[in-house]
Amino acid sequence: MSDSHLGFQDLDKVDENGRNIIEEMVYSGFLDTIDKIIKLKPDAVVHAGDVFHRERPGIRPLYIFKKGLELLANEEIPVVIINGNHDAPKSLARTSPFCIYEGMDNLSIAHQKKYKYFDICDHRFHCIPYFMDATEQKNEFSKIKYSGKDVLVMHGMVGSMWSERRNDVGEYELDDSFLKSDFDYIALGHSHGRKKVRDNAWYCGSVEYFSFDEARQEKGILLVDLSTGMTKSIEIHVSKYRIDYPSIDCSGLSAWDIVSEVFKQCNSKEIKGKIIRCNLENVDRDQYKKINPSNFSELRSLCIYLKITPGFKKEKMDDLRINTSDLSGEFAKFIRAELEKISYNKDMKDKIMNYGSDLMNNVEKARNTERGQ
Repeated sequence: MSDSHLGFQDLDKVDENGRNIIEEMVYSGFLDTIDKIIKLKPDAVVHAGDVFHRERPGIRPLYIFKKGLELLANEEIPVVIINGNHDAPKSLARTSPFCIYEGMDNLSIAHQKKYKYFDICDHRFHCIPYFMDATEQKNEFSKIKYSGKDVLVMHGMVGSMWSERRNDVGEYELDDSFLKSDFDYIALGHSHGRKKVRDNAWYCGSVEYFSFDEARQEKGILLVDLSTGMTKSIEIHVSKYRIDYPSIDCSGLSAWDIVSEVFKQCNSKEIKGKIIRCNLENVDRDQYKKINPSNFSELRSLCIYLKITPGFKKEKMDDLRINTSDLSGEFAKFIRAELEKISYNKDMKDKIMNYGSDLMNNVEKARNTERGQ
């Protein structure tokens, strides 16, 4: 397993206790993963980095992780951990959060800037924790002492997948030369999507969906048989809770039609308790301006979060050009379009129009005066 990112928060949505809903979902998913591992009864567990979302996690993520480790320790399941780019101290002046877990039963951690290996059952686990310096990393890799039954654990984006990099804090490239066939298995962390990199090398991916870009990824953990090299995907969540819908073509659709299409796409049963993104394409900008956000209040009451992303149709420059010789007329057009979105009375409209027209007329007079006209 990898990339738990305990302490991750998103969307500013809180539960009845004032806790960030997404953060709580991440904790719940982590503990569900621990329960699943205990049922599987593996010989060992490997966490390939980014246990925490920040290098200075709060008390709650530290406690949740400790709780998970204790549950595994009670079952006498050995655990091997390395840090990742998110939870590694970025300077020597800072202390690693993993220090507080050292000495726990059946726990082996590589979180300092040096290579470590741990012999568990009949295999040797070679751990290369996070390094910001590629040269240091290669130097540590050269210290590997093979046993004949070897597992490599590293965190970072391999060079052949660099185009899929996450562009986040401290991200760096893993040289493909690390992916040697000498290892029975290579456990990689950092990419949140499950992916086979070599016959013996995998990104197991994250358990959680941290962004809409991950909505279509396979999530979970990997059960690996080191004697055969066979892997089995283990899903943790019964269904995806982050949904990124296919784009709706809004060519020729009115504001009301667009709202109607969004409702058709968002099945009330499917979106309940989930994080939703609806994507629109070829949207007429003027029609979209007429949509009142309250039109979607029913959908928003069902899901955790609803994001609507409009892709506007290409407009001719003539459609966007302002007639600078008639600023008061252009202002009147703008106000009329804006007033269509809200409820208003005629008296308010007249006051706005009169004030705006007078203001624009004064601007035009001042400009003409400056030009000597």
